[in-house]
Amino acid sequence: MPGYETRLRFILAIASIVLTVTNAAAQQQADFGTLSIQVRPPEAEIFIDGEQWTGSEGTAPLQVQLAPGTHRVEIRASGRHTYSSEVTIRGGQTTPLNVSLVQTDAPGLAPAPQPAVSQPARPSESGIHVKTGEDGFMIAPDYRVTEINHRTAHLVGAYGGYVFGGQLLIGGGGYWQANATNGTHIAYAGPVVEWRVFPDKTVGLNLHGLIGGGWQYADDSFFAPFGGPRIDHRNGRPGHDFGVPYHFYDDAFFVAEPEAQVVVRLASWIRLQGGAGYRATSADGLTGASGSVSVQFGR
Repeated sequence: MPGYETRLRFILAIASIVLTVTNAAAQQQADFGTLSIQVRPPEAEIFIDGEQWTGSEGTAPLQVQLAPGTHRVEIRASGRHTYSSEVTIRGGQTTPLNVSLVQTDAPGLAPAPQPAVSQPARPSESGIHVKTGEDGFMIAPDYRVTEINHRTAHLVGAYGGYVFGGQLLIGGGGYWQANATNGTHIAYAGPVVEWRVFPDKTVGLNLHGLIGGGWQYADDSFFAPFGGPRIDHRNGRPGHDFGVPYHFYDDAFFVAEPEAQVVVRLASWIRLQGGAGYRATSADGLTGASGSVSVQFGR
């Protein structure tokens, strides 16, 4: 059984990850500003910094969180003049933008962009909108802290794949133990599935999981085996005098690692995640809880 100090270190590591993600979410809410766009006709296409956004259903305005600074807004509709302008966003404030596109066949009307009218923004029924419902690729470098053979272990790796509808990720991932525990390392990989519970929110939740296989190997191939006493073969020819070939110095295992991740959207294509999960393996001493921090790039 793990000692009291080991369990205490693991609990403190998980608490630190959760606190970091919570602070990042609070800081992001304070730093970002909101652009509230009311468009006529409602079916017009809205582009912010070249990226298309989906408007709210009905008459509710589209509300988008943006970093402070200047952003290019372009609104298009068939049979109407295109609106294009730069909008300045201030952190913690809402900037309203009302646009009515002029018909191209209306006589005597110039294709000039319509100015924004300052008025109190009305909250959208569905809250903050982000770009969802589209497919694309993503990749995420990942760091994990866990316990292996009753010692703290650090794993580095990555996962990625293809996102369907902005919500379901199917791909793969792999991890390697950066430090030795009891003279050994582990590495594992396999298919990854992720379901984004709140894909259209600034702070959301992911249900993430990996199922695959891995192996445990010794730092020095002169030591073997894992299941018994550590035998030093350096005084003889390893793998011959003792009848133990090199490939017996490692131990393969099955692994399943489900995880829940708290997600903070830093931009439309960047997300910060802090997770807590459990690694179940078919090998002794490798099963245990884990905490992780990862950054997703892409869809």
